[in-house]
Amino acid sequence: MRIAGSLALVMVLALIPFAAVSNGASTTAHFIANLGGSTAPAALGYNVFDTSPSNVGNLPSGVRGLVWLGQKCPTTADASFRSAIDNLSTNERVFGYYLSDEPHISDCPGGPAALKSRTDYIRSKNSSQYTFIVLDDQVDMTPFRPAVTGVHLVGLDPYPCSIANPQCDLTKIGQRVGWADTAGIPRSQLVPTFQCFGQNNISGGYYTLPTATQLRAMLAEWAKYLPDPVMDYSYSWGNQSSSNPTLVNSPALQQVMAEHNAVGGPTATTTPPPTVTVTPTPTRTKKPHPTHSGHAG
Repeated sequence: MRIAGSLALVMVLALIPFAAVSNGASTTAHFIANLGGSTAPAALGYNVFDTSPSNVGNLPSGVRGLVWLGQKCPTTADASFRSAIDNLSTNERVFGYYLSDEPHISDCPGGPAALKSRTDYIRSKNSSQYTFIVLDDQVDMTPFRPAVTGVHLVGLDPYPCSIANPQCDLTKIGQRVGWADTAGIPRSQLVPTFQCFGQNNISGGYYTLPTATQLRAMLAEWAKYLPDPVMDYSYSWGNQSSSNPTLVNSPALQQVMAEHNAVGGPTATTTPPPTVTVTPTPTRTKKPHPTHSGHAG
């Protein structure tokens, strides 16, 4: 599903009462995934888009790309990967690279070393482009931490709102941040992921779309732990087989995120990624998350 255009979106937002969101004060990079070719989120202040290598040149003005080169289980940088980075490393429209979505060490014991080969190659070509992964399980945080893999940013994606927690269990946010602390992931390298989806329209779905009030509470809870992250992540814009409805379906949630994103300003900055000190790598049962679609538009 796609909203016809940015002007129509802005007109819809203007009809919704304003209520301030206390987050995003210093965050300038607002990332959104699964656009399916839509540019409408730019009108909400999203300035980093999920994109494929071939679509970077088609991004809207003022928007940069987080290029999906991801794998569930990372493999060593090969010729195809190096070629993609060679072609993109000098492109100023590239914010960085999304390299893996919820890898699991039990399924992917070689993943951390393989990911390190990828981040090393990216850094050798352009040290100002970010590398990004998402982690969810506690057991995966230590082996995939930046000190091992060389990644700049690690997204955490607890989804508080579900049929088991219809009022949204915000303690999941502090729990995941605590896990990251214990694993040695600096908070300065953490990326909050905001639940902007549900599975209400999916048979047997578990997650529920938050209300505007619940989303505001979620943003405020994240701000307690990560008040000024380098980037934040809204999951997600378009419908998927594992996420429906999403942000595209809710003008009320769009308004909340427009307020949030406006606080941080309209342009994704090029602050250099943090220096990552790499150390050698020492010798689940949960409701499945929806995953990155593996492509972007």
